[in-house]
Amino acid sequence: MKRDDHKKSVLDTETEKWPESQREWAKLAAGAMILASAPNEAVAGVLDEVRESVAASGQTPDELFGEPVAFGRKRGKQSRPPAQLLEGSLPFHSAAGAFTVMLASLGCLLLVLGIWIGFSDGWNAHTFAGPVMMLFPMMFGLCGFAAWGWVLRTRGRLRAPLCIWAATVAGFAGTVALMTALGGFEAPGPPNWAMLPVGIVLIILAFKLPEPATRPLVDDSAWDDEHYFGYAENLLRGRYLFANKQAASALAESREHRQHPGTRGTAAADFGNVERFAAHIAAATRTPLKRGIVLRRAGFSLIVAFFGWMIIRALIEGPVTAWLIIQTAGWLCLMALLIMQWRPSRISSDAKAVQAERRRTARLLADAEEK
Repeated sequence: MKRDDHKKSVLDTETEKWPESQREWAKLAAGAMILASAPNEAVAGVLDEVRESVAASGQTPDELFGEPVAFGRKRGKQSRPPAQLLEGSLPFHSAAGAFTVMLASLGCLLLVLGIWIGFSDGWNAHTFAGPVMMLFPMMFGLCGFAAWGWVLRTRGRLRAPLCIWAATVAGFAGTVALMTALGGFEAPGPPNWAMLPVGIVLIILAFKLPEPATRPLVDDSAWDDEHYFGYAENLLRGRYLFANKQAASALAESREHRQHPGTRGTAAADFGNVERFAAHIAAATRTPLKRGIVLRRAGFSLIVAFFGWMIIRALIEGPVTAWLIIQTAGWLCLMALLIMQWRPSRISSDAKAVQAERRRTARLLADAEEK
């Protein structure tokens, strides 16, 4: 796709400057930086810096900088814009990104569903017709709207997501009501085989869209202490899932410091940008990470249970076809995976991994600030 082709051209241009014997190391390092979402200009700058250091020292890149993939992954993460580091776990970081993800997700759903119903109902059959044809785009649009509310919550805006989620629930209810009202409207639907090419086109279109620009960190240079710490508390609650009391407790020492006689300037001048500040506090504080992990797994479990109910009903009603047996086998594999994911030891391990990732992000932010 367009953005990947551009990055590949940057990689080729930069690695051609290297001696033939070291070019493979440069390609591997550059590829690892690109996979770590480093900007093109950062890849070029790092390769130039490494090449000059190697030429001046007379040593090999491996001797100076180590294994190329590990080096590229680390430097690639360090080169990301701060906001991208902070929001690295989110599927998208902007409204344009949300549209891209929703478009690609809808394409994947149509692709998988097209194969599913093609084998089960027949490729030339018309499984979907009438108002049901509007169901998928409307539902995906509402899901994208709800997910955008979550992104706003991670940016410390706790009230707007509540309005968005209330509107999403109303939208789902309205969609169901519309489907019911149009129950007698029998518009002809496309043949089942048409879902595959439509899904592929949507996926390709999603990857062809221009990559959205990364947002800057919030400008808090002129904020007073109340605004600064209020926003920091919202970030801790929204982005890092702190409870109200825990967020207030984590900020108590910093608030007290700002109340000492003779304190000058702004809180941002004392503690740095509020988003960086909140990230460092989250990395140093034990948070209820298991709660978020359990909620996500509960949502996935409901989806698996829904498909299981459909498959069991089909098995009871019969006939048992080869395609139904394949579906049952796939569902049993998902159930086995789900049971493994629900083990307390696995949940604890995943919580520790999230906390370790927060610490790595805080270190990367500190390194980038020093540079």
